[in-house]
Amino acid sequence: YNNYFDNKTINKNIDLFLSRTKRISEFVDGIHLTDNVLGIPIVSSLIIVSMLKKMVIAKPISCTCRLYDKNLISVLQFVTDSIIAGVYSILILRGDEPVIGNKIIDIPPTKIIKTLSEHNFNNFIKLDLSFPNRIENSAKIKNKLEARPRAFVTQSISSIENLKAIVDVSRPFGIDVIPCIMCPSKRNEVSAKNIGLDWSSYVNDPEKFIHEAGNLTHKVLLCSPNSFEDGLDLVKRLKKN
Repeated sequence: YNNYFDNKTINKNIDLFLSRTKRISEFVDGIHLTDNVLGIPIVSSLIIVSMLKKMVIAKPISCTCRLYDKNLISVLQFVTDSIIAGVYSILILRGDEPVIGNKIIDIPPTKIIKTLSEHNFNNFIKLDLSFPNRIENSAKIKNKLEARPRAFVTQSISSIENLKAIVDVSRPFGIDVIPCIMCPSKRNEVSAKNIGLDWSSYVNDPEKFIHEAGNLTHKVLLCSPNSFEDGLDLVKRLKKN
């Protein structure tokens, strides 16, 4: 977002994204599309989903639904459009406050999950909730468990022990856990620092750490916010092992 609309740049970035998605789809089991990260407006993830479908990207695609820039009607529209577009799952979270305009909704994601389930959406698309990378606030955790999402998608983790604790809490409720793990590379150091992530426990052997996490949860969400090539290299190494 640069205070003006630049159609040429947007289309150039979309083409780059689509080509990267095609490259990485050979090595992963699914693709997750974010939504207005840091409150910065970007092209709708559902537009990208439709483009990926036309490219015959057969891998399951999940999307993030940020609540801060939506009201209840637009949330229902987003979920309905996601179902029609063939989205596999939606991650519901508050998100960052928008860089322009005011936040529209301040309803907890847990309540949105309950509302969507009450209206039968959960029978047509998987509904997920964000989850901290460690258990600290028992009251908030209780609310998340009571919402009964399909899965908890964690913030970036750096501790297998913390992940085990999350799995132990979630399992009795039949809730899956999908740990998010950031690719530890020089170009991602700024992002790690910004969220307070200390990856010293796995920086020297990320493949081992990811396999340990995967053995606990069967699914892992990998991110490499500042370098596509670093992330691609990591998933290629994981595929070989």
